[in-house]
Amino acid sequence: MSVDQLQLWNCFSYYPSVHEFDYLAGVHGKFRGKDKKFYEGQYLFTIDWAHPETNILDTEHSEIPQEHKCAHILALANGNYAAQPNNRCLWHINSYTTDNSWPDYKVQNTVWEVEGPDWVTEDSDKMFYDLEDKNGQ
Repeated sequence: MSVDQLQLWNCFSYYPSVHEFDYLAGVHGKFRGKDKKFYEGQYLFTIDWAHPETNILDTEHSEIPQEHKCAHILALANGNYAAQPNNRCLWHINSYTTDNSWPDYKVQNTVWEVEGPDWVTEDSDKMFYDLEDKNGQ
């Protein structure tokens, strides 16, 4: 198989991390190739990317929610190894998989924030400080 079939995207940063998700360890799955054919294999591990310094503005694709992708590494039945993102993979777990149709994935494009402009902390040396709404509430 050609390299661009086995790995759909280039790496998303110079800072990879490798994980083996226990739930997927040894699980059989398949991915949908660029040629719209399915290729079957077994999950080995996942490579994810995240910049180690969040204060650097240009952290590339790994920090943009709708662009972030990890690479699941599969040992394919045809002898190749593939690195495929979430939206190209389907896993088959006998006790859970009841539908083998291709799902219509939605892209996560929300940047989640818990801190907002409407509140401030008190200006004191107290450990358990209070939060106040800027409107005085």
